Amino acid sequence: MGDSEVSAASAPGVSDASQPGTGDESPEYSADSSGAERRCEWCRKLLTKTQDKWCSKRCRQTAWRFRRLAVVEDLGDTPKRLVYADPPFPGMSRKYYGDQPSYGGEVDHARLLEELVTYDGWALSTSAKSLGLVLSLVHRGVEYRVCSWTKTHHPPMARGPANIWEPLIVSPARRRMPGVPDALVTSVARGGDSSLIGRKPLAFVSWLFQLLGATHRDSLDDRFPGSEVVGRCWSEFRRLGTAATRRSAPAESRRQSTRETGLLALGGAR
Repeated sequence: MGDSEVSAASAPGVSDASQPGTGDESPEYSADSSGAERRCEWCRKLLTKTQDKWCSKRCRQTAWRFRRLAVVEDLGDTPKRLVYADPPFPGMSRKYYGDQPSYGGEVDHARLLEELVTYDGWALSTSAKSLGLVLSLVHRGVEYRVCSWTKTHHPPMARGPANIWEPLIVSPARRRMPGVPDALVTSVARGGDSSLIGRKPLAFVSWLFQLLGATHRDSLDDRFPGSEVVGRCWSEFRRLGTAATRRSAPAESRRQSTRETGLLALGGAR
């Protein structure tokens, strides 16, 4: 999934605390101080006693790549309810996902859209071929923007014009400045722990969160989890935002104290 950047801390030869110890053929899983099972912060697999936050080097590097892409801003406003849906494209469900355990037949896009518009912000992925049909199902008066994800590859077996873009229909929960481009050019997802057709790269997920106007205080429903990359990125996004808020709190407290001291000094000077 996503590109293949590797952090300097992950270079060969550097000790990796996330890796299980050698010679441990039956690793013991560990619990935190409250007795709860410790799980990988990316894929949620159980951690052994020799592992810290991630179960593998791949999970640690993927989380690091997403943090580099994420844009976190705490507006201090009311948390919003967000939702993202990446269903099988109309008429393509059986062809691509008929062998999946979660297969449930064709998706009723009309009903799906009725559910999406009840959220503060929503986004729906579809195909260029199905865009007209899907837009005809959106109720009149609902505001949305059709955004474009262009993939940096060319289908080798295509005849004539080859489709390399995918529409993303978005109704933002917030519209902030500066604006977010309604077009993204990035490669398709590669690697990772999933080979599911249609899974999204990290750059796409970060762009999605920005288009929705998301903050770490919001909630996000991922209606068609698939490879679970969106849910994993959301967990990392919330951790990143929470950590940033904690770091900024002492500085804001000091600024407030300085302002109050200044006002008191001005009052005494009178």
